[in-house]
Amino acid sequence: MQEIFSSNPVYSTMAVVGTLLFLIKILLLVFAGDFDIDSDLTEIDGGFEMDGGTTFSLISVQSVLAFFMGTGWTGLAALHEWNMESFSALVTAVLVGIVFMTISSFLTLKMKGLNSQTKFNIHDAIEKTGRAYTTIPAKGDGVGQVELTVGGKQQILQAMSVDEEIKSFDAVKVISVDDSGSLHVTKV
Repeated sequence: MQEIFSSNPVYSTMAVVGTLLFLIKILLLVFAGDFDIDSDLTEIDGGFEMDGGTTFSLISVQSVLAFFMGTGWTGLAALHEWNMESFSALVTAVLVGIVFMTISSFLTLKMKGLNSQTKFNIHDAIEKTGRAYTTIPAKGDGVGQVELTVGGKQQILQAMSVDEEIKSFDAVKVISVDDSGSLHVTKV
């Protein structure tokens, strides 16, 4: 195994470093959230898009790492397992790297689509029932949160009680919405 890596330092470095950095990137994504600055290279002004959105971008840190990982391992396999010529191995490795890059970008796009915010009209919440997500203080004593389905998606929204304190997990009904978008609720 060591002779394979030492005889092909370019493919070996691409494979090992690409894989390690890709795994670190995935672990950070899972445990720390998506803090990546997805720079869209079609944007020449040097700006960065922090929220990612749901637009397809082939070039990102994750997709470039996927390219290096796929190219490196495929290059090593093409030379040592499939006994291909150097040029054929290079072409095969680059094509597989592009496929890895495209798949990584596509999966990232689909995952970001799962997190995208659904637009809804806050006034559609009036007369809906849900539950208190946090304790909602009595009228005039503060704000809490409620969980209810609005716009086809479960939402957690700010709410104020119109009378008594409402404990967490109690059923609530939305009476009205104020100008700030806070719900006025009562215990059901």
